[in-house]
Amino acid sequence: MEPTLFTAHFQLTGRCNLACRFCGQTKGMLAAEERELPVETWRNVADALEKSARAAGVIPEVMLWGGEPLLYRGFAELAERLSRRGFRVGMVTNGTLIDRFAPVLREFLDVIHVSVDGMEEAHDRVRGRGVFARMRRNLELLRGRRGKLIFLTTVSDANVAGLAELPFQLAELGPDRIILQQLMYLSQAEIQAYRDFSRQTFGCDYPELEAWHREADAGYLARLEEELAKIRKTDYPVPVEFTGHVYPQLNDEAPPCEAPFYRVHIRHDGAVGFCTDYFGFSAGNITERPLEEIFRGERAELFRAAVRENALPTCRHCPWRLQHGFRMLP
Repeated sequence: MEPTLFTAHFQLTGRCNLACRFCGQTKGMLAAEERELPVETWRNVADALEKSARAAGVIPEVMLWGGEPLLYRGFAELAERLSRRGFRVGMVTNGTLIDRFAPVLREFLDVIHVSVDGMEEAHDRVRGRGVFARMRRNLELLRGRRGKLIFLTTVSDANVAGLAELPFQLAELGPDRIILQQLMYLSQAEIQAYRDFSRQTFGCDYPELEAWHREADAGYLARLEEELAKIRKTDYPVPVEFTGHVYPQLNDEAPPCEAPFYRVHIRHDGAVGFCTDYFGFSAGNITERPLEEIFRGERAELFRAAVRENALPTCRHCPWRLQHGFRMLP
């Protein structure tokens, strides 16, 4: 597969106003505001992305990410500029700060992903007291939106019981689609294997990966399978999808991830990688080298080779990997 860059995740900020129980970013991945890139830098990156995408005959896409992207001071300016230039623009948010930018979100976003872990009790158990009520009020401000509203629900121990009933309840909040994502975690052996491979192959370590550690999962997986059996037999008022892992089979029969061949994830400090959830690796920094040069550089090719060979243990636990050819924007 020939690498062709046409989509990017812009991690505008490493800051977040919440500290969700299962979020790996809260353990070593967050950063202060002074480390964030100015809007002008993101605009220059967008220029390079657009040039590459247009040359390939496709519409450029940008997903605005965090932390919580609505904490970024230049969010409104950047989102509007990208949209007016013909980009397809999406974002992922916890929903608590939508009121700050509601008109911008309604007019310029093609898709708004909101993280929702359940109804009020379950959601607040994961994200904090009062968070669900704030999110629900803010969702009302998105009525009349141009783009799609998609709920991303991480299936954790807090909501796996009764999961089959949850889409009925969430549908009352007005989403266009609900995506149920299996919780991501790694065994200690997998973490060590990745860190060893990363040191030997990429010349870098990734100690923050320890935040994804979990060993005992038999009960979780059993409950998950019970609920999925019900979901497969149920018709819901909105489309419901489930994204699972290659795990627990732990084989390499699934096709390699396609993302490194068309997408980059650019961190708030300018480091360019290919994975939104597992950082660690960097192919270069946009504050030092042009994006296209980084995308086609030696380190990027080294990473793509590892992906082709299914050499990264983390990839087995990625719910997006099984969506072969999957793009975040519908």
